[in-house]
Amino acid sequence: MSEEYIEYWGLTRHPFLLAPDSKMMCVTGQYYECLERLKYAIGTNKGGVLIVSEDAGLGKTTILLRLVDEMREEYGEAFRHAFVHHPALSPAQMIAQITGSIAGVEPHEDKLKNLILLKNVLMEVREQGGKSIIIVDEAQMLCEAHDVLQELRALINLTHNGEYLHTFILSGQRALWNTVKGLPEFWQRLPVRYYFIPLRVEETKEMIRFRLRKAGIDESREVFADDALEIIHRFSRGSPRTVIALADLSLLVGFTNQSDRITFKEVSKAINTMSGKGDTLPYVQTEKKEGRGPSISSFANIDRGTEIGRGYEKQSLSFNGRESLEQWVMQYGHYARPIITIVVMIAVVLLGIMGYRYVFTPDKAGTVAAEAEKKERAGKPAIENKEPQEEKATEGFGAGETEQPSKEAMDAVEPPRQRVETPFLPEVPVVRKERKSAKNEVAGPAGEAVINKLAANIRTRPDLNSPRFAMLFQGETVKILDETFDDNGKKWYKIPVLGRREGWISETVVTLK
Repeated sequence: MSEEYIEYWGLTRHPFLLAPDSKMMCVTGQYYECLERLKYAIGTNKGGVLIVSEDAGLGKTTILLRLVDEMREEYGEAFRHAFVHHPALSPAQMIAQITGSIAGVEPHEDKLKNLILLKNVLMEVREQGGKSIIIVDEAQMLCEAHDVLQELRALINLTHNGEYLHTFILSGQRALWNTVKGLPEFWQRLPVRYYFIPLRVEETKEMIRFRLRKAGIDESREVFADDALEIIHRFSRGSPRTVIALADLSLLVGFTNQSDRITFKEVSKAINTMSGKGDTLPYVQTEKKEGRGPSISSFANIDRGTEIGRGYEKQSLSFNGRESLEQWVMQYGHYARPIITIVVMIAVVLLGIMGYRYVFTPDKAGTVAAEAEKKERAGKPAIENKEPQEEKATEGFGAGETEQPSKEAMDAVEPPRQRVETPFLPEVPVVRKERKSAKNEVAGPAGEAVINKLAANIRTRPDLNSPRFAMLFQGETVKILDETFDDNGKKWYKIPVLGRREGWISETVVTLK
């Protein structure tokens, strides 16, 4: 079954084994940054490092194994390390295990002899120009064992000629952070620190695709559909360990069903299996129309509050065709009816208010204007030669002569309009300034460039504070689509990434061809 399973998908090895494997680790984003901090601490003899993750399964052990592999490749026989996987030991047992790993011999039963042997071996390694590291993993198990923590704190003080003889790395889950912070004498000896958080959806997709490529998948083949990757991320909540387990089970489901690719259907069935609901898929119809995924009714029995989407109801789904629209309806459709009802009620109330004002409120604009004009005339002296004419016209009108309405009558029919005179303004010549390059102003494409740094971060916006979502390495050639400037005047280049999306890269990490 194992060989058939990997051969079916065109792989040469298993892509999603749960055991920590440094060779299969996608070192991008926070993992690249953490690895660089670890190398910095070792290279500059900082003494101690603290690594903590928000939850279990975020990759602490794997990044430490990757560090050991790279140190061994760089220093060879001049590199020594101790890796304590299960730290629930007494102080004497802890020292004995570390001494045996560093010295490569059976430790003594006496604690003092072990400390002397440990220091001598560390000094020999230092004289050879090598490096030594001591790693204590799963250290959250020591939160209540303050005697062991104090022993480890004292172990950091092994120095020679004013330099630390080794780099001590303490790794654990979130509880460890507060415990060590409550011990100032220990906290101060761990100056380099890093805190892992769950993966973002882009990082989850990149990790799955990276592992498939390392396992031998054809570069042109897309095994996982986008909707499947999104559901895997939402169910796993960004935990790499859960992502790996669910992706592996989805491949197995696809192999059993003889599927061409992994879609929402295969992932949903794998989720049911992992959740203890059996391997059936009761909410997906057996009949499926050609060219489209499950119908909206297919999602009727999904448990929204327990598995898919728990804690992620605020995260939106992208509309990648009809299937994604149906997923959106599944996720948010039950809110539509009350929202539409409220909107309709508000609209009815507003229309009623506007209709009442239109029907029952008199238009006082003309009346107010007429009254204002009469008051203005009342304040002016009457013109003598017009008063007799107005009286005569009135008398003639009463005697049956030609109708000549008075000025007051004309004003009552159509109030005179006040003339507003606009003062003459001298013409001011318009001075047009030459436009300069502003913030984020695109200056046009510049051809191709080569990455000149060991690794270069690709960001979502031309800003050092924007999120990273990919990474390129030294010697790679990229096509420049556009260029722009940030707030500090630094130039950024827009490039295609993996042929799927676009990102921004700083001018400091590339050389134009």
